[in-house]
Amino acid sequence: METLILVDDSDRELGYASREECHAGRGKRHRAFVIFLFNDKKELLVQFRAARKLGGSRWDVSCTSHVWKGETYDTAAERCMKTELGMKTRVKQVLSYVYEEFYKDHAENEYCSLLIGHYNGPISPNSQEMDKIAWVRPTDLEKSIKAKPEESTKWLRIALEQFLKHQSSKEFL
Repeated sequence: METLILVDDSDRELGYASREECHAGRGKRHRAFVIFLFNDKKELLVQFRAARKLGGSRWDVSCTSHVWKGETYDTAAERCMKTELGMKTRVKQVLSYVYEEFYKDHAENEYCSLLIGHYNGPISPNSQEMDKIAWVRPTDLEKSIKAKPEESTKWLRIALEQFLKHQSSKEFL
């Protein structure tokens, strides 16, 4: 069982709850992260989220997960990249945001940090997590999202919008 870290809107720890408790009903605010991986061509890796996943069958960030009890953002990111993409690279935290998204009897209710990194090596996508991957220019992704927002996860849309306004994006555009 995954034990997640409950937090407030400033990422201060409030306690712990199971993954199921955090996503049931309207959800409980918990610590999560998304990762943007860029290659030397300044392209962003995106995945098409597996249909069985909450919020699935949509384009998503390079990889994403929760920070489990006893983990830091860095150790959680390392676990996530290995599990979802079969790779490892260094990432740095650049910004954070709070978001909610509701689905029938489940919800996303997260304090989410965006981590970014560079990677040019082999990738082994986990078919349990995603159906396919693609490398795209961030500005092309922005145009696609504006044209068809329903084809991407809400956390991808927010992360990309915030990232493109952030000073760290300059090296990737």
